[in-house]
Amino acid sequence: MKIFLIGMPGAGKSTVGRILAEKIAYNFIDLDGLVEKNSLMFTDELIEKYGINKFRELETEALQEINEENVVVSCGGGIVENRNNKTFMSGLIIYLDVDNKIIEERLKTDYQRPLLQEYTLDELYTKRFLLYQHFADINISNNKEINNTVDSIIQMLEVKK
Repeated sequence: MKIFLIGMPGAGKSTVGRILAEKIAYNFIDLDGLVEKNSLMFTDELIEKYGINKFRELETEALQEINEENVVVSCGGGIVENRNNKTFMSGLIIYLDVDNKIIEERLKTDYQRPLLQEYTLDELYTKRFLLYQHFADINISNNKEINNTVDSIIQMLEVKK
């Protein structure tokens, strides 16, 4: 099964994805990392040089490349902005729901996300919330400890078996 993690920047998709993949013995793919590998550029460089639309195009191409099973994929926060991307996400799509105040705290020590130079977290949330709901098979809160979130996902996976 493929498991796709979606959510706002700073929601913990990569961190949860790595831990989850390790605990259930799946491979882990960070979609932004795959875009960077394919383009030989960091995300912020790519967006600065070619624009967000080119990045989204490359993001969709990278998503289409994922053909292995038993993989956890951490998607970029904006993967939902192209509704067609949902057709390339055959598997379980989990929306990591996190309060914006918690995300703000997490991002204080993180690198500056390119889109957060243009939009506030609240603006991005308003723009994307319904899209996240459209894509998601389930919503999982990631407001507490990461390991609690991972355990909740594992319990949910066991119920779905």
